[in-house]
Parts: sequence; structure tokens; C-alpha cells
Amino acid sequence: PLAIDVEDVDHLGIIAGIADESGLVEIVNEKLGTHEQESVSAGNIVKALILNCLGFLTAPLYLFSQFFEGKATEHLIGAGVKPEQLNDHRIGRVLDRLYSYGVTELFVRIALAAVHRFGVEVESAHMDGSSMSVHGQYLGSSTEASADESISDDKETESEQSSCARAEGIDSDEPVPIELVHGYSRDSRPDLKQFTLNLICSGDADVPLSLVVGNGNDADRAVFAPLIQQFQQHWTGEQPKVFVADAALFSTLSDIQVIQNPHYRKRGRPSQSDSPSHYTFHLQATLVLYDTVVEAHRTQAGRFVLATNLLDFQTWTNQRILQEYKDQQTCERGFRFLKDPLFFASRVFLKSNRRIMALAMIIGLCLLVYGLGQ
Repeated sequence: PLAIDVEDVDHLGIIAGIADESGLVEIVNEKLGTHEQESVSAGNIVKALILNCLGFLTAPLYLFSQFFEGKATEHLIGAGVKPEQLNDHRIGRVLDRLYSYGVTELFVRIALAAVHRFGVEVESAHMDGSSMSVHGQYLGSSTEASADESISDDKETESEQSSCARAEGIDSDEPVPIELVHGYSRDSRPDLKQFTLNLICSGDADVPLSLVVGNGNDADRAVFAPLIQQFQQHWTGEQPKVFVADAALFSTLSDIQVIQNPHYRKRGRPSQSDSPSHYTFHLQATLVLYDTVVEAHRTQAGRFVLATNLLDFQTWTNQRILQEYKDQQTCERGFRFLKDPLFFASRVFLKSNRRIMALAMIIGLCLLVYGLGQ
């Protein structure tokens, strides 16, 4: 009798098709390089991660290879790809290579190719930031293991990883890793350390154009303007004519200082040999009062104020500017999607800060594929 193997595709076939059409596998392989001894290329590992995250489980990356058992991996990912080849060690190495190349630069390259292939309009771009909580200690060193690990360590030393990166054609001058620290938590989890995630999305189809991973205590007010400049440098296609953000894009505050206060375990005046047990921080700034602005607000009490530097009133009417601001929810919808328990379960824990930055890029690519699918 003829043996028949039955394998599942489900909705993952659509996701795989969109990923293939966007060209992300080829771009990742081109930028990170391939090796003849690789059983699965870095691009296909990234594609597999996207399939896993968009599998709508409550624990992405957990028992990763088991997720693909019984699924048509060769059809979904590539010829010769087996579930057992999609293991923790291989994923960890690819995350390290993504970080070494630069997660923002690579994300923008993929987004640019997808925008061209799917005909996404980028006349307007919307920018917003959010925070993502992490579980584990992360004691200030990106090489320290956390209390919990979902991707196991491949036992390579830093020098061995650098040698491997050079052999694979990756620049050994790595970016500076983020700091996982306490900050203002949008998730109402001030007990957890976090990192920040900043998105620039197109007004058309909510497609993310850029993703920047930041320190856990980064303030939107301080990073928005530099991130727009960075995006304009990386984005080689048609530039957006207008950027939309919330009020964090500008401020009336001046002389901003961060005051650090040490705390000690013992009461009383500490001796010179005592080390602080922890620190607390608070902001000190001067609020500059603009009388002309205050007077204008008094005469328009109860109205919604929008600030803009688009001064061509014939092209940018009040109604059009208001509509652009209403479309600011494009980024907010993206963050709600990324934080949905069915998608990412709000638990992030990896070996290092570097891998968390790479994983943040992966979940951004998931949003990109999902937006293109919509």
C-alpha cells in the first residue's frame, strides 16, 4: 500500500506566502551571509520565528522545534528543513548575528523592500513608543544569564562568538546593547525591568517602516526627534511628507536634570566604606511659561490643540491635519497586537540584552507580515 504522510499547513501557509513575497528571507541571507555547512539559513530561521510567533499560541519560542512537528516545514520554510533543525542553539546564534548586523538597519531594509513589492503608500508616517516588560534578573551585563531562559546558551565564549561572526562576514564592531532597567511602565508592571519599543508606521495599511529598541528608561520626548532623523538616513525610498506623533515630540521644559539619590541598608549617616544598596531617581526641570501661548489657549479654551510645522494652508488644511492626527492610532493598534496574550504573552526572557534586541526586531517583522496580510 502507498504510504501517505499528512502534515498541517493551516493559516501558516498564508503567513509563509506573505513572508516570501516580501523578500525578507533573501535580504536576511544577503546581509548576514550564508555558510555551506548550514542546514537552515539565517533567513529561514527568521521566517520560522515569524511563523511560530504568528501561530497564535500563548508561549511563542517555548518548545520551538516541537511546534513544527506534524507541520509541512519544507513547504512552509524551505526544501530539506526538518523540525529538529529548528533548535534553541541555532536560533540563539541567528539572534546574535541579527544584533551584530544592526536590528534597526536590517528592519528598515526589509520594510523598504516590502513597501515596494506590495505598493504601500508612505506619504505620511506615524510614530509612537511603548514599553515591553522582561522576566529575569538582567544585572546590568548583557552577557549575564537571567534567572529564566527560554533559549539555551550555546556555551560559546565572547571571543568564540566574535571569531564566528568574522568568519561569516559580519562586522565585529557591534552596536551598543540596550539597558534593561525600571522605567515608566505602560503595562502597569513597575516591578519588572523593561525595554522600550519605538515604531514608525505608514498611514497606509499600518505597515511598520522602522523599529528602534531602546533602554527601559528612555523618554519619548528625548528620543523621537533623533529617531526621525535616523529613519530619514536609513530610508532610501520616497520619504514621508509628514511625520505624526503625540505631544512628546516637543516640550516647553528646560534645564532638565536627573537627580540620583543613594540609599543604604543601615540608618544614620553612612561611612565612606559603605556602599549604597540601591538608588532612586527623580527629574528636576524648569517649566518655561510662554505668555503668548497661554493667552492663545485661554481664548480657545475647550478646543483640541494640534501643533504642526506644515504651513502650506492650501495643501494642509485644518481638516487634513486633524485626519492625519486621528490616524495616529496606527502605531497604537500595532502595540496592542504585539502585547496580545495570544501573540506574545507579555513574557520576554532571553540569555542577553543583545538577543532581546534581536527578538524585538522579530516581533516587529511579525507586525509587518500581519499588516501586509491585512
